[in-house]
Amino acid sequence: MQSSGRSAGSRGRRTPEQRRHQTRTKSDKIVKRRVYWTPAEDRVVDRFAQAVIRHEYRDATVAAADCDRALARLRAYHARTIRTTAARIGERALALGRKKIHVIWTPEEWRLLKELARKVSSGGFHEVRQAACAFAAEMKRRRKGWAPGARPIPLRTIAAIDRKLRQVAKEADLAWGFRDWSPGEDRVVDRFIGRYADGRYRSLRSAARGCQAVLKRLDAARQRHPSRGRPHGRSFSAIKQHLRERAVKRGVPMPLFRRWTDAEQRIAARHAGRRSGHDKLTRAAALQRELSHLGYERTLEACHAEVKRAGLRAAAVR
Repeated sequence: MQSSGRSAGSRGRRTPEQRRHQTRTKSDKIVKRRVYWTPAEDRVVDRFAQAVIRHEYRDATVAAADCDRALARLRAYHARTIRTTAARIGERALALGRKKIHVIWTPEEWRLLKELARKVSSGGFHEVRQAACAFAAEMKRRRKGWAPGARPIPLRTIAAIDRKLRQVAKEADLAWGFRDWSPGEDRVVDRFIGRYADGRYRSLRSAARGCQAVLKRLDAARQRHPSRGRPHGRSFSAIKQHLRERAVKRGVPMPLFRRWTDAEQRIAARHAGRRSGHDKLTRAAALQRELSHLGYERTLEACHAEVKRAGLRAAAVR
């Protein structure tokens, strides 16, 4: 029986030497190997976990750097990332009796949350995310002045702060959150709908951009003069959606398919001719970016199809 001439690797089976090389990068670092913690390493980690419980370190992440240096002095030492070491310190601290304090919001945090919620209600912030970022910056400043032995200041994500701010506002019955569109804002939106219907804007997106610039100027005037009302801080997606809804109510045609204009076809033909080192999808993405910069709203799929059509038209002419 004759051999097929193919090696073991070509048939899908790997030799032991190939399997060893699979777990190593070019710099000979192990990337696909799980190293278990030895008893000697765990004894060092337990020492730092107890220090975290005694509040000698702010948290496990701060203790991980010192723990990593202590681990490096062991005879059997396995290099690990700081994140891995910090996670192990946290696990051992919980096993040794540490309570989860990061879930509990301290009275100091509650006072700051209520203060920021009132600022959002009075117009001191345009949106809730700005207040959440201000909360995170203030707590970061306070953590820098933390002293060993004091209660650790927990780390909070922006999403968690945002949710807690909304909860505080709801419990205090503060008037903020979703706000209806005012008559003045509707007049601005209607003005840009008329310009879009007259063809002064190439797409609804470009009309929404112009509308957003005007609404931002109105918000800046409200912030300078509180008697005119609080700023609304509308996002671009909210403006575009509201502009589309009012355009449909007014009977402005919203075609599902818009034919490519001569100017768009000339731009697409120029991108279709760029064949050196670029595939059609890359040329379509470049075409979409240029059209968006000029005010045309086209999807990536539409640009991809137009690049193909432009290439076929150029081939037919040749």
